[in-house]
Amino acid sequence: MQVNDTRAKPAKQLQVSDAVRVRVGPYEWLVTVRALSERRGPPKLAQALYEESAEGRATRERLAELHKIAPAPTYQGKGRPTKKERREIERLEET
Repeated sequence: MQVNDTRAKPAKQLQVSDAVRVRVGPYEWLVTVRALSERRGPPKLAQALYEESAEGRATRERLAELHKIAPAPTYQGKGRPTKKERREIERLEET
């Protein structure tokens, strides 16, 4: 998480018009703080407190589309070795 292009700790106090960059996995949100709330509230009210940049949203949506199109990695191994294969491995390790 970055606030105004500097790394921020979770307890960082935000102010109105701060630029916040949040990264979750490969996705990144670029938001500007519009208002502050005294206490925690429902998501609908929280959405009114910030404004997401159009370029950040477009970049994240493009990345999401690329992830949908890309093939999912699959496991190519054959699982655990059989008892016979395990004994062969142990025999090779002993020599």
